[in-house]
Amino acid sequence: MKNRNIRKFLLLFFLMFTIGCSEKLPDNFPKKLANFTVKLMYENKPVEGASVSFISDDTSVGYLATAFTADDGVAQLETSVNQFSKPGIPAGAYKVIVTHIPKTSIELTQQEVMTLSNDELKKREDDVNKERAKLPHPVPKNWSDLKSTPLKITIPEKGGSVMIEITDSKTFEQ
Repeated sequence: MKNRNIRKFLLLFFLMFTIGCSEKLPDNFPKKLANFTVKLMYENKPVEGASVSFISDDTSVGYLATAFTADDGVAQLETSVNQFSKPGIPAGAYKVIVTHIPKTSIELTQQEVMTLSNDELKKREDDVNKERAKLPHPVPKNWSDLKSTPLKITIPEKGGSVMIEITDSKTFEQ
C-alpha cells in the first residue's frame, strides 16, 4: 500500500510539473542543466517502470529531478520547479530515491477501470495486490526513503550516465 501511494504521489508530482511547460520558466529554475541518464539493473536484467528521484544535498534549491525507467531500464532525468519541467539536471551532489511496483498481468487500462463499479474496483485491486505480492521486488525498501537510501550520486557539469546494479549488498555510492 505504501509503495502504491509513493508511486501515485510521484506520478502526480511528475504530471503536475509537466503541465504548462511552454510558459516562461520561473526565476529560480536552474540556468544550466546537464544531460544525465540512469540505468537500473537487477540480475543482469533491466528494471522497467521504476521511479527515480534525485534530491539535492542543498535543501534550498527548490527543484526536483525525476524520471521513470523504460523497458531497457534507462531513465532520462528531467528537472522540475513548480509546474515547469525541462530535460536534464544541475551538476551537484544528490541522494537518490528509487521506487518500483511490479506490473501484474491482470492490471486494467484506465478505460477499463472506468467501466467498473466501486465493488468491482475493490475486488480487482485486491486481486492485483495478491498477484503483485508474489512477484519479485528487486528494489530494496530503504531505497524509497530519503532518510535511509544509500544511493548518492554526484552529477558532473558535463552530464553523463550511471548504471545502478541492484545486488545483495543493497548499497551504491558513486
